[in-house]
Amino acid sequence: MQEPDIVVVGAGAAGIGAGLELRERGIPFVILEAAHRVGGRAHTDTRSLPVAWDRGCHWLHCADVNPLVPWADRLGAGYLREERIDAFAVWSGGRKLGREEAAEARAGIEAAFAAVYAAADADRDVPISEVVPNGGRWDAAARYILQLMACEDAERVSARGYGDYEDTGVNWPVVSGYGDLVTRMAEGLPVRLGVRVTGVGKTPRGVRVETPDGAIGAKAAIVTVSTNVLASGAIAFGTGSARDLLDHAAHVPCGAYEKVAIAFSRSPVGDGPERFCMVEPGDGSFPLDFQIAPGGQPVMIAHMAGSLARDLAAAGEAAMTAAALDRLAAAFGSDVQKQVRATAVTGWQNDPFVLGGYSYVTPGAYQRRRQMIAADTGAIAFAGEAFSPAWQATAHGAYQTGRDAAARLASRLVAKRTPPG
Repeated sequence: MQEPDIVVVGAGAAGIGAGLELRERGIPFVILEAAHRVGGRAHTDTRSLPVAWDRGCHWLHCADVNPLVPWADRLGAGYLREERIDAFAVWSGGRKLGREEAAEARAGIEAAFAAVYAAADADRDVPISEVVPNGGRWDAAARYILQLMACEDAERVSARGYGDYEDTGVNWPVVSGYGDLVTRMAEGLPVRLGVRVTGVGKTPRGVRVETPDGAIGAKAAIVTVSTNVLASGAIAFGTGSARDLLDHAAHVPCGAYEKVAIAFSRSPVGDGPERFCMVEPGDGSFPLDFQIAPGGQPVMIAHMAGSLARDLAAAGEAAMTAAALDRLAAAFGSDVQKQVRATAVTGWQNDPFVLGGYSYVTPGAYQRRRQMIAADTGAIAFAGEAFSPAWQATAHGAYQTGRDAAARLASRLVAKRTPPG
C-alpha cells in the first residue's frame, strides 16, 4: 500500500468526518478500524429484531444547526421533525397520568436541568447532585433523565462540564437508522476493517502507527477512539504531548449507557401519540423510560445509564431484559410479556473498542476538558465527541471534531510543501 499522508484511527463519526475532509482536500489517507464494521457508537442493528433499531446514537440533536442533517437529506435518510408535548407519557403506580400530572412531571424534570445550567453559568464545577432540587415528587424521575443525558450518576458529573453543551432543544429521531446514515457517509472512503492500532508515536518524518500486521509510516495521525479506550492503554503513545493529553482525558471518561429493545406482537401503549413512556413504579424504586419506535412493528426500547446500567449489565443480558419487562408489567399488567416476539440488549461497556457510553466531566475537572480540547499535540491529533467544545456526547459533535482536526493537519502539510516567497 502506498504510504498515506495521514492515518485516521477509528471509523466512527469522528473518523468518517476526518476522512471526508481529507478526501475533499486531496490528502492521501487511510482509516484503520479495529472492529469489522464502520460507525463506532453509531450502529443500526438489522438482525436481532424484526425491524432495524439503533444500538447507539439515534437522534439528530440540535437538528437546526446539526451538520449531519444535510448529509441525511443528501443520502435520503428518514427522520421525524415533529416536536409534540403529548409525546411524553408517564405511568405511575400502575396508571397513566392525566395531562396535568404529566405536565407536573415534565416541569420537575425541566427544573432540574435549569438548575444544572444555572450552576454552570455560575461557574460551579461541582457534582450535579449538589445543584438539582430535592424533596419533590418527581426527583427520582428528574435524576433518572439527568443520568441518561449525562451518561452517569449525578454525583459523578460536573455541572459546569455538563453546561458546556449548547442545547438548541431541537431533536429529530433518525427512523431509518443513525448508524445506517454514518455507514453510508463512509462509502468510498479508504477504510481498513479489523485492523487494531496498538501504538502511535512520533518520528523525525512524522508518525509511526503500530498494528499487529505491521507499522505504517505517515506524516500525521488523527486518533478518534473513545476516552475510555485512551485510558485503557490499548494504544501506546510513548512520551510527549500526545501522551500528556491522556492525563486530561482521564478526567473526561465515558459513562455507562445501555438499551433493551423489545419487539411485540401488539403495542402495550396502543396507537396513541406517545413517543416516550416513562414507568415510575411509585414505590421508590428506579423508573425506566421507553422509547416507542414509530412504524408498523411495535418496538419499545428501554434506556438506562450510570450505575443502573452498570449493575444490570453486570448481572447479565437476562437481568437487563427482566428489568425492562418488569417495569412494563407494572404499567400494563403481566400479560404484556405474552406479547413479546423478540428482545435484544446492548453491551457497550464490554465492547473492547468502545468501553462505555459517551463522555462526561468529573467534578472539579472542567478546566481539564478545556485543556484537553485546546492541547496542541503536533502530528498526532485527537478527535471525538469528548473533544467537541459545545456538542459533546453527540455524533455530530464527533463528526465536526474529525473534520476540524483533519483541516488543521492538512493545512500544516500544505504549508510545509509550499516554498516561501
